[in-house]
Amino acid sequence: MAKDIKADEFITGSDVVSKIERIGSLATLGNWAKEMERNGHEFQHDGRGRRIYSEDDMKILEEMNRLLGERHTLKQAVQVTLGMDDGDGKDQKGDQNKPMVLDHAMQKFIVSQNKDMDDLKKLLTKVAEQNQSYHEENLRLEKKLDELAEQNKQLLEAPKKQGWWKRHFG
Repeated sequence: MAKDIKADEFITGSDVVSKIERIGSLATLGNWAKEMERNGHEFQHDGRGRRIYSEDDMKILEEMNRLLGERHTLKQAVQVTLGMDDGDGKDQKGDQNKPMVLDHAMQKFIVSQNKDMDDLKKLLTKVAEQNQSYHEENLRLEKKLDELAEQNKQLLEAPKKQGWWKRHFG
């Protein structure tokens, strides 16, 4: 896992503590991170299992810092910042509002889901076209069957020809 991580893209916990004023210690940062994880946010980890912070994580933490300065609780700050609460205590789970900041993994997931939806739409269009052609072919075959049934009926109703022997001796 650590092989995939580029050091210049992530910030260590001690750097976060030094950059954001209300954190003050790694323990406080850990409490903030745990609350964020309880609300569905995921962090990257280094090879030793420690959290490392992306630029998106830093934006979230800075916004939480601002909200805490406005007398929000930690839980309220996390929920507002992650887009789960609009700041007045009302939950937005039924809303279509997006979180203020999406982490990189969530953005990749959304892009992937949109691509999958486009692929499904194309496949559904192709299936609908195929269904239409099958329907048209079915109608042609039904018409042909009706014609053959009519020919059979005419052949059965036609007077039977008598063979030569029956006509002369019979």
